[in-house]
Amino acid sequence: MDSAAAVPARVNGIAALRWALRLMREPLAAARRCYQAFGPFVLLDAAPRFHRRPRIVLLGIPLVLAAGAAFHREVLEDPATWRSVSLMPGGPRRSAARRMTQGLMRMTGPRHAHYRKLLAAPLRRANVDAMGDAMVRLAADDAAAWPIGATVDLWDCARRTLRCLAIGLLFGDDRQRGYPIADAITRLTERKWTRGSSAFPVNLPFTPYGRMVRESEVLERRILAWAETKRGHADERDLAALVVNSPDVDGRPASSATIAGHIPSLYGGATEAGQSTLFWTLILLAQHPRVAGELLDELRRRLGGDPPALETIADLPLLDAVVKESMRLIPPVPMQMRVAEEATTLSGQRVPWGTRVVLSTFLTNRMPDRYPEPDRFLPARWSALDPTPFEFPVFSAGPRICPGYWLGLNAIKVALAAILTRYRLAIEPGTRIDYTVQPTMRPTGPVPVTLHRQDGAFAAVPLRGAIRDLVRW
Repeated sequence: MDSAAAVPARVNGIAALRWALRLMREPLAAARRCYQAFGPFVLLDAAPRFHRRPRIVLLGIPLVLAAGAAFHREVLEDPATWRSVSLMPGGPRRSAARRMTQGLMRMTGPRHAHYRKLLAAPLRRANVDAMGDAMVRLAADDAAAWPIGATVDLWDCARRTLRCLAIGLLFGDDRQRGYPIADAITRLTERKWTRGSSAFPVNLPFTPYGRMVRESEVLERRILAWAETKRGHADERDLAALVVNSPDVDGRPASSATIAGHIPSLYGGATEAGQSTLFWTLILLAQHPRVAGELLDELRRRLGGDPPALETIADLPLLDAVVKESMRLIPPVPMQMRVAEEATTLSGQRVPWGTRVVLSTFLTNRMPDRYPEPDRFLPARWSALDPTPFEFPVFSAGPRICPGYWLGLNAIKVALAAILTRYRLAIEPGTRIDYTVQPTMRPTGPVPVTLHRQDGAFAAVPLRGAIRDLVRW
């Protein structure tokens, strides 16, 4: 569909409020039902809008739901009008929680251009390829420590693997200082997206929001102390050292606020989507034994017992297809939210300043004209697929496409190769897997799996939970 020709379905008043509440409770299921009921372009407007002056909206910010490549293109190609929403918590003015939202994702204009150029340099393809030996070694060492015969929480294992790769490759491999800070960033990100914190933003000691504000103060102090250890020690592969030791856009030394703004979002960007993709790919493979067996055969045939190398792993066609199909079916970030910086138009429709647009990667990746049998896990489809970033927006798209997409894609492949050549993951029959969007796709609780030495005896088991609604198993 051409977004310029689309007319929104308008849902007003109480009906709009009901849909908004459904989206808060069950974002993917509600988005699918909304799409089925109204189509790919829906404007929820729960109340009239009253303006005191152009930049103040007192009541009734509309929420737009959009799916399809055309809408992704229109919004994501215009980041000056449609601003990203930070992964980090936000908070009261002049608070640490507010300062830690001011990373690259929220920057605009010359400041964004300056820092994107600075921080994208270590993530360029040639530099990532040069990290290949270190990436393979880190993934192999991490996987080798998984306890054979034990039952582990797969989500926690995926989190630890991506933490190892991120700190090892992008933050100077300073595990003693970096791991505690990384874990605190993860906890704070999770706290932001809990309903109690987002729905009741009252800064009191006993509220989730208040605890998040106080945890942010502690985290900021630890980040700044860590940054001081990097001052004067330039390292082109260490994102934190680059921020600390490089002048800002005005030629001045990086301020404490700049450092505190960058490091949490850089770490989150390096790990959040990756751990989601690794986890769900392992779940999908466990439930599709034929694909898992074929992938193990490919890994063993191409590696031939030799230590894996990035150039070999990156070039494996089935491994590439498995990762892409996993990201298509269960996108690590299933919804991308943008906020209008000024009154503008979307598909020719006037929308006010502050309008929030939710671009559904989840639905865009399941458009049946592009992806037949969209609810099935079919890696073979990628032998004939070459979608544009707007048709497959798992790394976003446009001028602000994720600069670390090549690193992220290959880190997942390397981690999968290290895990699958060592272990067969057995999910207990009847395991319940529910999910939440925070803003990455993650399980709501632990997912226990038993680690067996890899014997190729893959077998699907019955699962329970909301994940059954997303995939045709």
